[in-house]
Amino acid sequence: MTSPEGHLARLEYAREEIAKRWLVRLIEHSSLDEIKGLPTERIARELPELILDVVRSAADGESDPLAASPDRVAEARRFSELAGEGDRSPVRIARDAAALQALMLRELCEVGEGGREADGFADAAERLALAVGSIQTAAVEELISRRSRELECEASTDTLTGLYNLRYLQRVMTQLVGYHQRYDHPFAMLLLDVDGLKRINDAHGQAAGDRVLVQVAMAVRRSVRTVDTPARLGGDEFIVLAPHQSAEHASVLARRLATAVEHEAALPDGPTVGVSIGVVACPEHAKEPEPLLELADQAMYRAKASGTRVAVGEVTADNGRP
Repeated sequence: MTSPEGHLARLEYAREEIAKRWLVRLIEHSSLDEIKGLPTERIARELPELILDVVRSAADGESDPLAASPDRVAEARRFSELAGEGDRSPVRIARDAAALQALMLRELCEVGEGGREADGFADAAERLALAVGSIQTAAVEELISRRSRELECEASTDTLTGLYNLRYLQRVMTQLVGYHQRYDHPFAMLLLDVDGLKRINDAHGQAAGDRVLVQVAMAVRRSVRTVDTPARLGGDEFIVLAPHQSAEHASVLARRLATAVEHEAALPDGPTVGVSIGVVACPEHAKEPEPLLELADQAMYRAKASGTRVAVGEVTADNGRP
């Protein structure tokens, strides 16, 4: 009687043909646009190797479809990418995995002299189903994990500039306020407003204005420290949260930011791009986010009105100074 390993070994010699049949099936179930994007050369090169890995995994008797070893995750990623950049949904992965399993089982039925021995064939088929199921499970889990990371990034990132957005900024600000309350750690807030963006939009179009905002964001990102949090509030306003900084020290950063923007953000034959920056700090000016933002806004408008580029918030008896 042929052993399960013997049945499975026959599939190693048929892996090229199985890969061709799988590609034909994939083409039959794809739209014309999807067919144009199919990586046929990659499928022809990688699928036979993947089939060999599956067969050897089945022959070894690996039976835990939830065992996400690094090798299994890598195999799953390769398999999920073979259908191209189109539909990479869990349903598509499951359908492709089921098709691969069916083709391998059909080949298992057809090979071998004198037909198949029932016991050995059933054991081999069960092992094969578990091996393919393991790849499918790992592929779906990897896809879900990647989508979750993408959604988390989208939820915290400004889509135009790539800086953090207001939602993420609010979380960081709450953390910094908490650190000050517990450990007396100060932090500074820099509020930036792009000067003349409306003129650029009116004269050159919104696309040109968007390019300026992206350039400003790049200048800000290159100028701040790794511990700082640069974000876009919306429109032409940006903000930087600088931990462990007083207003005096943060004003040095603000001047560096203003200079970087003037040097790096510009349109060909367009007006000079600059920023006006208001600087405040906790606890010098206030201890809560809203009054800090209000004072930074006031300082920013003073900088804009005076043309000084940078202005530090005013400290008064009623603005929260300890």
